Amino acid sequence: MSILRRLFVFPFILLLLTLGCAEKSAEQGKEKPHVRGIITDFEEERGQVLIENKEDGGVDSGPIWVSLSKDAELIIEEEIVTVSLDETLVGRSAEVWINGVIAQSYPPQTKAVKMVIH
Repeated sequence: MSILRRLFVFPFILLLLTLGCAEKSAEQGKEKPHVRGIITDFEEERGQVLIENKEDGGVDSGPIWVSLSKDAELIIEEEIVTVSLDETLVGRSAEVWINGVIAQSYPPQTKAVKMVIH
């Protein structure tokens, strides 16, 4: 009888683990962007855009150079695109999610894992 109870409990534990993982994935998708602001410049040689970063509440936290990582998701006007960054994006607003690494240069530089252009 002990084995029968264990066999009954095992699927229940798997169900709870699955639900817990699904909840975490949904929360990660709703994470706030790390960089948000207006694209003010483009550097063709490095494929980077300069974003005047605005924190929540509109506080200016300075410019940051952003390029796309190898597997980055670029969304322009709510459509996923496969083009690279270019000078036509200057003047548009952007939201950027990064992998957490920011080079300590001035202005700082980072790679985006996801970029949304409005």
